[in-house]
Amino acid sequence: EAAIPVNILLRAADEDSAVRLALEALKGQGFAEASLDQIGVILEEPDDPTFEQAYEDALAGEVAVVAYRA
Repeated sequence: EAAIPVNILLRAADEDSAVRLALEALKGQGFAEASLDQIGVILEEPDDPTFEQAYEDALAGEVAVVAYRA
């Protein structure tokens, strides 16, 4: 099966917590495997409207998964 790229936005106390929360969210959405390529910090609201709701959800304490399915 082909890989499905995703972006995950969330709030976490540290990088380990962020990875754990991200993997739990992916598992909850039915992903059996995951490979995390990049972990970063968002310092300001994204300009891309694709991430508008995900950003708001992350600020509210939710884990937002944006999947790019063909």
